[in-house]
Amino acid sequence: MKRKTVQYSWQPVLQNNITPCDRFKHATCICRGFVYIYGGRKNTTLNDFWRYKIESNEWEKLDNSEDSPEELEEHSMVEYQDVLYIFGGMVDSAFTQKKNPLWMYDTDRTKWMERQLTAVEGEGTAPANRKGHSAVVYRGSMYMYGGYVDLKGTSQEFWTLCFDTKQWAPLPAASYGNNPGPRHGHSAVVYGSSMYLFGGLMGLTEQKDFWKWDFMVANWSNIKWSQGPPKMVGHSALIFKDSMLVFGGGVFNTRPSSTLWKYHFPSQMWKKLASLTDPSCKSYHCTLGIGLGFSGTDDVPRTPTSYLHPKEKGCSKLLAISKQHACFCENHQEPSYKTFSNEDGNEIEMKTFRHSQEQTRFCLFHTTSSEEMIDKQAVDIWCRKERTTYLNLAMEQEFSTTDLTEKDDSFSCSQPGSVDPGEPSAVLLLGGKPLSGSSAISFWQMEL
Repeated sequence: MKRKTVQYSWQPVLQNNITPCDRFKHATCICRGFVYIYGGRKNTTLNDFWRYKIESNEWEKLDNSEDSPEELEEHSMVEYQDVLYIFGGMVDSAFTQKKNPLWMYDTDRTKWMERQLTAVEGEGTAPANRKGHSAVVYRGSMYMYGGYVDLKGTSQEFWTLCFDTKQWAPLPAASYGNNPGPRHGHSAVVYGSSMYLFGGLMGLTEQKDFWKWDFMVANWSNIKWSQGPPKMVGHSALIFKDSMLVFGGGVFNTRPSSTLWKYHFPSQMWKKLASLTDPSCKSYHCTLGIGLGFSGTDDVPRTPTSYLHPKEKGCSKLLAISKQHACFCENHQEPSYKTFSNEDGNEIEMKTFRHSQEQTRFCLFHTTSSEEMIDKQAVDIWCRKERTTYLNLAMEQEFSTTDLTEKDDSFSCSQPGSVDPGEPSAVLLLGGKPLSGSSAISFWQMEL
């Protein structure tokens, strides 16, 4: 693949006939090679549920009947261990004020889960329905800030949901002192051990302040800067390498922005990357990152996702089996094989698959025997920051004396903390206001 120049541009992603309608104020996330999208608004508030398979470039409408949410807009969606957590966004009514505004969707079983979530004992109630809040994942919990609450107005509540215990708890230290205050329509991302919050509406006034919540010491700090983005609401933000990318949004009742901004964390500097032409402007859209340049949290490791091509050259294949993890590899041109014997004398063949150089570099060990697939000896492969575990078999002792990390220049495993600058990465842009003239959802990509 040719190296990019400094010119950034959006390219349309070709779609099939079956697609969601165009929309804004929706919620999206990526999980195991799929883009999930729920609700939003077109002429009215929507309650449809879709997923887009990156590998095959196909949309699929998912079942949205039993235990599913109703019509939602300006809600949030995050993913943790293959479960989607959707919060808020309900149409305000006397009915919704008494309803738990949290839904969980198991992507492995493709079904909605029962909601039995409560507040921590003695800590008050769970958060009420709201719109325009932010939600991020950090170390086994979802952190939700702000939002617009019916009858109460803009909120400065800061809640955490522990995924393991399924309990809500407020963060009282965030309610007083130096903090972002009440706001909605802002953005929030996680980088390192901190959450960064930018812009949004405080009452009826757009903001351009920049805040940092340190998870380790549990306090807010205001980040001062002289040159950077203007006031904005309805924008999007995501982490790419050591930077935060901010796109779109703007001031209420004016034309949204088409500018892409970058905040570089090590240098603490803003940079205006480009004012793009197509799509010219977007607000209340969603952006997602694919490729090795986009890192996850400690709970959600970086996942190699297929790179989208705007032309009909097909999509690069994503080799993923169930919940097996990935190992990022370089310069591995041909499949390699290693053969071992278990205690029964059956041979187990370890095979490494490899994609072409034009596709995202991704390999997966796949275990077979001369007789059948050995499910109990399924290979669990992943990369961690400080170590790389190649194999994790039920009969681990049988392979304890076998060197699987022998030096080989044709095979090297990249650490999740390091990114090969040659790897393709792209930003996906879905939906947003103003709506497109097409009935299909607006879908663009920009290579970085």
